[in-house]
Amino acid sequence: MPNRSRRLSKLTAVSGLLVAFVWSANGQLVEDMVDAPVVLSTPSTVTVGKVVTIDFVSAPLTEITSYSGVALQGYASGDSLRGWIQFNGRSDWESLYIVRSATDSAFLAAFRGQIMRNSSQPFTLRFEISSGDSVAILSAGVFLDTGEEDEEHAAEFRDTGVNVIVAPTLITRRQWGAEPFIGTPQPLNRPNYTRMTLHHTAGFSAVTRAEGIEQVKRIQEFHQNGRGWRDIGYQFLMDQEGRLYQGRPFLRNNPFGDGPPLAHGAHVGSNNTGNIGVSLMGCYHPPEGGSCRDEMSPAARDSLLTVFAFLSERYSPGPETMRGHRDFNTTSCPGDNNYRQLGAIRSDVMELLRTGNASIGSATISARVVDAGVVNVEWVFTSDFGIRQFFIERTTDAGSNILFESTTPEDGFLVDSDLEAAGPVAYALAATGASRLAQTLGVVEISIDAQQKIVLTQSFPNPTSDNTVIRYFLDQPGLAKLFLYDLTGRRIAALDEMYVEEDQWHVTHLSTTQLPQGIYYYRLVVDGFAGTLYEAVRPLVVAR
Repeated sequence: MPNRSRRLSKLTAVSGLLVAFVWSANGQLVEDMVDAPVVLSTPSTVTVGKVVTIDFVSAPLTEITSYSGVALQGYASGDSLRGWIQFNGRSDWESLYIVRSATDSAFLAAFRGQIMRNSSQPFTLRFEISSGDSVAILSAGVFLDTGEEDEEHAAEFRDTGVNVIVAPTLITRRQWGAEPFIGTPQPLNRPNYTRMTLHHTAGFSAVTRAEGIEQVKRIQEFHQNGRGWRDIGYQFLMDQEGRLYQGRPFLRNNPFGDGPPLAHGAHVGSNNTGNIGVSLMGCYHPPEGGSCRDEMSPAARDSLLTVFAFLSERYSPGPETMRGHRDFNTTSCPGDNNYRQLGAIRSDVMELLRTGNASIGSATISARVVDAGVVNVEWVFTSDFGIRQFFIERTTDAGSNILFESTTPEDGFLVDSDLEAAGPVAYALAATGASRLAQTLGVVEISIDAQQKIVLTQSFPNPTSDNTVIRYFLDQPGLAKLFLYDLTGRRIAALDEMYVEEDQWHVTHLSTTQLPQGIYYYRLVVDGFAGTLYEAVRPLVVAR
């Protein structure tokens, strides 16, 4: 810590700074790493120029007699966060090892020393941030850095049953770029795999594959370099779309579907032996504040069912052994939003083990742009092993929509004329069988190009007998007026009359069921600040 800290101690604390203190005795991600929680004082703050210094002092410990390290978790806005620790109010300031989340404001910090400290000796945490930034401490604790438990090698799992669960897709350590394990992994089953535990990372959220890879790297970095463990503590992690990432290495290089022996982890204090840990990336405990509001997505829940069913079948701990981290330790992990679902998840895993998730069929799906953002989607079924229902789902940056569904697995096509924005779009064909769990049988991705001018497309379908779609694209903002006329020039309806933004498609659905058979015209006029930007007329044929 710079000598400036001595001068700061003489200054008066300033109120009204963006400093928050959200103490929770029920730590979450950090609770996986400490032997006992620590209560911290209300922060004291000092400002010098544009630098804010915040000090927290620990209360005496009651649960343990000695410690050598400190770990904490919090949230910090901006990029200015730095931290130090001092013992007994007189030792040198030692730097904290800090790892920031890749997608949110969460951070982890730790100090590991060689000196055994008495539990009655307080420590001071000092943080520096730029004025205008904020920092909040969620939880803190201490640990005795004795390394991870090493137990004698025990019997390895032997698969003796008939498997009905197809292994989930796993993003392996090689694929996400893991650092090597420190030392030699020890077996988790001693002698058996006995439990499965759900966690959340209380921050460090991840939605996309790229975010998930980056967050897993940062969690491994902190577990190895901040906490001093041999590797990432969990056996598996999952992002918010249900992708599964390998945590600790396997003891053999078997394919994941074969159930390779798992390595002993570090995720539930004093209850790691035989315990398989799966951690959802994100924060699922609303009582912790505004940064902890994640809900388990349907995709993540479906993936969890498959993962826990697979682990139960291949490694033998039954669904009834599934627990949340709070069932073992004083912690709010895996968060209220996840914990309240555990009973239903256990039941669904039991049902999945009964019905199996073997492939219920196969299919191909293709898509191509045929006219100014209109897409033809076609699909062909190549096998059917018990399809009860299937659907076509479209996903864009704006979200997902079901475009078509049927209980008959037949080849078909559709015309998607409802796209409202340029950019990537994916079409997925998914099906359900007796288990009612959806399996994706095919996915195709295309890109819709932005237009370089104002475009009014021909309505589709044309002729029409009931409904048609009219689409137009603006390359600049303007007042769009879309009117429908009959052959005499009489205006029948005002379809659109509004100010619209640029660089996106605008879609108007028109019901023609009340129109007599005949020929009509629709006219688009776009007005800008300097006058009319665009005017065009297209025919519309109503047939009965």
